[in-house]
Amino acid sequence: MSKMRSFLFSMLKVGVIGFGGGNALIPVLEQEVVKEKNLVQKEEFDKDIIAATLTPGALPVELASGVGLQACGIRGMVAGGVVMALPGALFTVLLMSILGILDSGIMEQIQYASIGVTAFIMCLLTEYILDTVRSYQKSRFRVFLWCIIAGVFLATGGRNLLKIFHVGVSIPQMSTIQILLLTLAGSIVVGTFRKSGDKKEKKIQRIGLKPLFKRTGIWLVLLLLLSVPAYFLVSGKAIVFDMHGLASSLLSFGGGDAYLTIADGLFVPDYIGTNEFYNHLVLVVNVLPGSILCKTLSGIGYVYGVSITGSVAGGISLAVAGFACSVSASCGIFYIIYHLYDWLECVDVFVVIKKTIRVVVSGLLLTVMTGLIQSGIAMNANPELPWFTVLLLIGILYVINLILYHRKTKNLPRIIVSLVLSLLVCNIMGI
Repeated sequence: MSKMRSFLFSMLKVGVIGFGGGNALIPVLEQEVVKEKNLVQKEEFDKDIIAATLTPGALPVELASGVGLQACGIRGMVAGGVVMALPGALFTVLLMSILGILDSGIMEQIQYASIGVTAFIMCLLTEYILDTVRSYQKSRFRVFLWCIIAGVFLATGGRNLLKIFHVGVSIPQMSTIQILLLTLAGSIVVGTFRKSGDKKEKKIQRIGLKPLFKRTGIWLVLLLLLSVPAYFLVSGKAIVFDMHGLASSLLSFGGGDAYLTIADGLFVPDYIGTNEFYNHLVLVVNVLPGSILCKTLSGIGYVYGVSITGSVAGGISLAVAGFACSVSASCGIFYIIYHLYDWLECVDVFVVIKKTIRVVVSGLLLTVMTGLIQSGIAMNANPELPWFTVLLLIGILYVINLILYHRKTKNLPRIIVSLVLSLLVCNIMGI
């Protein structure tokens, strides 16, 4: 129980500070569950990363569920995914319900606070990238690793860098899913011609279907249980909404921004109006922590439930159903790949994937860093805080976080320092 409490507190903490999307939270989770709490070993966490990266859905939710399974069994598997997704979804529904009467100053303070959180997360991303390179310290391909990281960043995030410095040049850009598919294709080619010196490595493990059915079945049961209030209040419309929610979750490759495009196609304007989607929900999910998938489905469910029942109870019931769709679909498909990974772990292609995925993710994290900076500048754009001032503030807080990190300061004090300084400076300049 002590281990379970420690695990749940960690997931709740990461869920609350989880700005930046799925890839950004990989280092945050690793710092929390591997380095600080020692809940799982690094090899186990890397296995979760591979399975989560190759599947659609909410990546941080999948990672939290995978860590929970390894650390605390079935209870940890369910609780980890739910607790990780809950803060962002809860805040989204809360803000959507009071957005009409919400003082604009509160949203402004959230935007100011996001600057400090951005600097904190950037520090963790930097350490993850450096740890990746250090793990190949004795390798003769170390320079080649830096080239891969830089290449992935330029292919996926070069445009972000130009936008940060207001350079009016447009360059082609690849999506995250395109990079991952390219990595998978390259791994297949290399793995096909790879000569393993260990014959045991070629032995494929026997598949056991019982654990797979149990894990995926639990998520299906959770979906049905959490959707019961919506089925009772809204009847057939709730079932159709669940089907759309599951479909959108299973199509959500490429991160949160890509999911907003999918949500637009499936839910606008039938479930939520264009104006409310773009001017309210998109703004809310971008300034709050947590998975964009989970926040968006919960928010759409709330708006749709209120519109068809005329009551807050109807909105909350469909928000819970949307939340259940996002978490259950993400974790259900995750455990299919997770199970196949156990089976195929010794196959040459997966051996190559294990060695390359962390390097590719490191390049994607540089893209996340520039995306966080660009988002921080865009959210706080006003005459009192011009873009170069926001950029300078993020840079100063980033350096402070690096110094505190190398002095072995824990995460919570660094977050507090970042938040206090960003709120203080922004409010002084905004007076």
